[in-house]
Amino acid sequence: MAAPDATPGPLSPLAADELPQVAAIESLVFPEPLSLEDLRRLWRDPATAYVGFRVGDRLGAYFGFQTFGPTAHVVSNATHPDFRRQGLGARVLQEAEPLARGRGARWFLGEVRVSNAAQRRVLARIGWSEVGTCPAFFGNGEDAIVVWRCLP
Repeated sequence: MAAPDATPGPLSPLAADELPQVAAIESLVFPEPLSLEDLRRLWRDPATAYVGFRVGDRLGAYFGFQTFGPTAHVVSNATHPDFRRQGLGARVLQEAEPLARGRGARWFLGEVRVSNAAQRRVLARIGWSEVGTCPAFFGNGEDAIVVWRCLP
């Protein structure tokens, strides 16, 4: 376990050998995590970018998105429980904006579980808007809030 005040390194692209850490975080934080096989398939897709912060040799937070024309669609954004409440979840989203713009995106679009109040608060704080609802979006039948952020 990392010290609470461990400083993350700079935001950088994730390498293929880091995908098992992404899968482990997904399993810790999401009710319906992406499998390692799904993550590898996404990582190989040229439309996909995965970036993250490392704290020592561990992945502290990551963000994956796919760019389709002017839209950067969120695949997943998570912070390892050991590194929560340090601002990494917000930072990874904010610091990925230039990468998304460089790939031609003009906005981010994503879905958040209605029950994920913590993520919704983070997104609102950094300028994302809740723009709609997708009923029964998730596999367990939970609704999703559609979130959007215009890239400056």
